[in-house]
Amino acid sequence: MRDIHKANPELLSKMMDLGSASEQAWRPEELAAIFRHQMSAAVQFDLGALDPGLANRLNNLSSSQGLLLKSFADLFFHPHPPIELLRLTKQFAKAYRNHPDSPLPNEIATLLYFLSIVAALVRCGERITELDDDSLRKGIEWLTSQKWVDEKTRALLREGLEFLKTDAGEL
Repeated sequence: MRDIHKANPELLSKMMDLGSASEQAWRPEELAAIFRHQMSAAVQFDLGALDPGLANRLNNLSSSQGLLLKSFADLFFHPHPPIELLRLTKQFAKAYRNHPDSPLPNEIATLLYFLSIVAALVRCGERITELDDDSLRKGIEWLTSQKWVDEKTRALLREGLEFLKTDAGEL
């Protein structure tokens, strides 16, 4: 039996380091389940976590426009979602991307981020990002290639790619 005191400290450190949540490798079926859950999650609850007064503002925004936006799926697949709500969702996702204490895997936060941008482009005709078209295209293409992304979401992302191919992409 070897003496642990003579072991290489770097190797011991690597063996002991379980990694942070952001470094955790998620299996495709786990990401799919997390994404399904997130899409059914209450928009007001998650976005309200960014700012305590925001939940009330979101409720007022939804009710003043007569919208029934209970979940992220309702928001992204609405024919004309409120642009302010898409901006807030983009902020929410951006805040949780690569954050060490994020409740969401980086991949899920990234998908929410891009879905907010794509929904704003194709549903509202507004650009809510400073990313150039090439960067948007690369992010959207990466997401559409992920096995854990469902077909309905993939179709919306493809709409974003088509939008970027037209002159309308130059908003």
